Amino acid sequence: MNNFSYLFVKLVFIIIITFLIIMVINFLRDKFINQEKATTKNSIIDLIFILNKLFYISGFGFVIANIFQMIFSKISDSNSRIPNFKITGEWEYLTFGIIIIFIGISFKVIYKTLSKKEKEDLTSVQNNQVKNLS
Repeated sequence: MNNFSYLFVKLVFIIIITFLIIMVINFLRDKFINQEKATTKNSIIDLIFILNKLFYISGFGFVIANIFQMIFSKISDSNSRIPNFKITGEWEYLTFGIIIIFIGISFKVIYKTLSKKEKEDLTSVQNNQVKNLS
């Protein structure tokens, strides 16, 4: 594959590393600078959401771009007025795009599961607080 898939993988690593740096900075800030108890927000859920959208959009982009690339290359390669469409050719971006779409689907399932678990934890904490007050 050419540079586009390499660029995508590099972009994903940069997003993950940036997000991890921000999480470490927020942890250190909350641990040493802010002494009051604040509500903690789960940053991993945000990262999963961002990766879900990135993988969906990029996956469909790779698939559509490869289809258009093959159509335009077959049109320009033929000498006659009727284009010669064959299914042979380079379909690496199509397969890469399909794999990315399935990874995006898995991130969506992970996001829904973590969101559901976080809501359940929040309601159980609230129920425990009500029981302690009474």
